[in-house]
Amino acid sequence: MKKILTLSALLLITCLSSFAQTIANPKVETWDDWNSRITKIETDKQFTIVTIEYTANGNNAWVQLNKEIFIQTDVNNEHYNYVKSDNIPIAPAKHTFAHEGDKLEFKVYFKKIPAAAKSIDIIERAGQRKAGISFFNFYNVSLTEPYPAGTKIKITDVVLTPPPIPAPGEQDNMNNAMNSMVPMYKTMVSSMMNAQFDYFKQPGKIAEIANLNKQYFDALIKEGFTSDQALKITTSNSLLSKLSSINGQ
Repeated sequence: MKKILTLSALLLITCLSSFAQTIANPKVETWDDWNSRITKIETDKQFTIVTIEYTANGNNAWVQLNKEIFIQTDVNNEHYNYVKSDNIPIAPAKHTFAHEGDKLEFKVYFKKIPAAAKSIDIIERAGQRKAGISFFNFYNVSLTEPYPAGTKIKITDVVLTPPPIPAPGEQDNMNNAMNSMVPMYKTMVSSMMNAQFDYFKQPGKIAEIANLNKQYFDALIKEGFTSDQALKITTSNSLLSKLSSINGQ
């Protein structure tokens, strides 16, 4: 009888855990909107509920949610679609913030995901995004591992998108700007070389440099280098920088 009761208790615990699973501040590998963070994920008998906190990045910033948002798990390729949401407008409606730094916490209810899932992706709008608009896309969200208490999320944890490719006219402007800098660069390098020549032309300066290199060579021999090794070191790693040459000079 005792064994039966123990088995029943274990089955009850298993059933309850399959219907209720909660993680606060789950670890997220990458996400698209730097102003948002997931504060909690809950799975009950009916839904998987994701709580998101959004922080305004400026006065009159706005936020909205698209009904196309869905969850995909590491278990299969099935989409667990949006069911309902609390405290956030559905596009095209918007919530407009009064001040930078104001926060909005909202919940999104999805179809219940499998109990075996260990991580999920949350996708509002996949693919290329419009200029200046980010979507609630979170990738590899852990259902088992939270951020330690007090962890501050850094921008470096976010995958940055590459800058847009310049339009043909913009690319021409960039090329023209680079080409206009070439004569200036050549003039600057030429002035530096002339200054070096003037330095070496000073009375006794060449003899002084030769003496310095000889002391360098002798010091290397004294430290145990062979003559060939010392010669290679003094010629490839001179104590003085070598004169540079520029094409066309």
